[in-house]
Amino acid sequence: MWRSFLFILAALPALAGFKQPVQAVQLRHGQNAVTLTFEADRPIRKAKPHCECTTVSIDGKRLVARVDASKFEGQVEKTIDATTDDGRTTRLTMRFTVPAALKLSARTLQWKQGSPATPQTLRISIPKGSPVRNVTNASLSGTDFDYDPRKGKRAGEFTVTVTPKSTAKRVLNRLIIDTDSADPRFARAIIYLQVKK
Repeated sequence: MWRSFLFILAALPALAGFKQPVQAVQLRHGQNAVTLTFEADRPIRKAKPHCECTTVSIDGKRLVARVDASKFEGQVEKTIDATTDDGRTTRLTMRFTVPAALKLSARTLQWKQGSPATPQTLRISIPKGSPVRNVTNASLSGTDFDYDPRKGKRAGEFTVTVTPKSTAKRVLNRLIIDTDSADPRFARAIIYLQVKK
């Protein structure tokens, strides 16, 4: 019986596969594109990316994927469904990290409605290699908070202490951090200030 099973197994065609269906890469500051090559053990018939930011080209057993990374920050994962000529579809995964131009201790500062209006401090630092050299301004949209921006003790460090004028009602304002970067992606950071229910 085992011989019959092994004979049938040996007679089946080998399933197509990709050498590295999951690939990861770390980007540099200002690197706007990710290009990765996936190789299959048989010709690739078609490929469908799951994001408009991804384009693919197929050349026999090779698939070259390119992702526009200009609108991302932090850890990103993009996928493509690739079908080989035997009809098998494999999900290809691209993982990459886009370094932040500014390191923020929080993206949102929150207070509970009716709680004490205690100050909270946002810490901002400029990572090594960042296209940002300096924070040039901090401003508020709205009038529901007081704020106190200060330079840190070390170069490239800043703090902004924010205090709600009242927590009696729900409010949403923005703290706008401007930088000296000529690249519009890094010229401004928005932090949300919220008194919530």
